[in-house]
Amino acid sequence: MLSTTALQRNHLYEFRGQQLRYSHLSNSRVNASFIFNDSKARRFELSQNQVQREVFELNEFCEN
Repeated sequence: MLSTTALQRNHLYEFRGQQLRYSHLSNSRVNASFIFNDSKARRFELSQNQVQREVFELNEFCEN
């Protein structure tokens, strides 16, 4: 289970088989939506429950 406080901006996460980058926490505190973007700049708003249950952090590897 991923803690919503552990989310880091511009880090890569997986949600239902899709790789998404965390953008920010929505300004609307009613539903506590978390904003993610995919590689095609499509926006995904996920609830806190979805983030805790279905979002996994991915490790990115880069070569120098």
